[in-house]
Amino acid sequence: MPEINSANPLDRMPKDNIKVYFVTNRENLGSEAKPEFGKSFHPKGHSYLRFGCAEVKPPKHWDSDDFLVKKIDLAREKIPKSAKGKTLLGSSEVFENLRLIMSKDQTDTLVYLHGFANSFESAIQRAAEIKIRYQWKVGCPLNMVVFCWPSDGEMIPLLSYYRDRDDARVSAQAMARAFLRLRDWLQDLEYESTKKKNGRRPCRQKLHLVAHSMGNYALRHAVQAIRRELNGRLERVFDNVFLMAADEDDDTFEKDYKLGILPDLARAVHVYYSESDVPLDELSDITKLQPDRLGTQGPRNKDGLHRKIVLVDCTEVDFTRLKHAWHQYYRLRPEVFEDVRAVLAGRMPRDILGRQFLPDERAYRIVPFDGRIAAKPIR
Repeated sequence: MPEINSANPLDRMPKDNIKVYFVTNRENLGSEAKPEFGKSFHPKGHSYLRFGCAEVKPPKHWDSDDFLVKKIDLAREKIPKSAKGKTLLGSSEVFENLRLIMSKDQTDTLVYLHGFANSFESAIQRAAEIKIRYQWKVGCPLNMVVFCWPSDGEMIPLLSYYRDRDDARVSAQAMARAFLRLRDWLQDLEYESTKKKNGRRPCRQKLHLVAHSMGNYALRHAVQAIRRELNGRLERVFDNVFLMAADEDDDTFEKDYKLGILPDLARAVHVYYSESDVPLDELSDITKLQPDRLGTQGPRNKDGLHRKIVLVDCTEVDFTRLKHAWHQYYRLRPEVFEDVRAVLAGRMPRDILGRQFLPDERAYRIVPFDGRIAAKPIR
């Protein structure tokens, strides 16, 4: 993996553990005090959610992805059996913690939807890694929330892929519940801030979302579930949505029943793709007779795309290690996460250093470090 300027404080691993918040509809095989999430849905239903946070020990070296989950804590929750009892929601505890951090540190929050073959722990590890890689301002670490749907964490050919794809689709209602719970909490916060002089105040910071691989397929179904709950409409909650190496149909933006309505949910949608992506190019062809994948060449019809959609070709910066099969560049290639940093910093697509515009493709291509002039990093 190419190295970037180690003199930049952003390109150093933190000494302390990394905090990652989570939402999951997985079964808890452990206890409230020592949770241990398995690979099946919660026994109370596919949409049953638990919230909490985890601490992750970072590796010593910047170019390592050897993150280690050290601690998992469930947010307190109590649902009374009668109307007289007091309700305690884990979501409220997590949202309030995030609000306080975002207000104090003036920093944004990133929501992460993981892909195929992730266990609960590996999803937490990936989230911690992204939190570090995507931080764009020294002294202001991103907050990270991962929605951990019950992928198997296994690589049994075909069988694991089909099972994970089904679980991603079935998890849509749970993701929609989490989104709508956040929406309701934010609306209550706005109301409270206008009615009480000393009440809580919204942080006014931004929410972003990144979906990798099969997480994009899960996102499609979650968006449709949200749309149904809101009687056919969507409300903008996210600032930037990043679709990374998307295992989703390349006609998805042409269909309202897929991701054609996604731009209503965000200020901008960024599609990162690579023509060399082995899992998407080969596995998808083997497993299903469906359109080509969005994560290999972007949308099939680039004319008439919604103005909010930005295409980013990562073909020249997709290689990491052979075991990653040109599919993990979103978290392992410095050129890519430097590009994401610039987006999060608020730079316009045409002003991001290291990009080359391809008019015929209506896309920006990320140029490898060794093919560009050295530039000042994002800080």
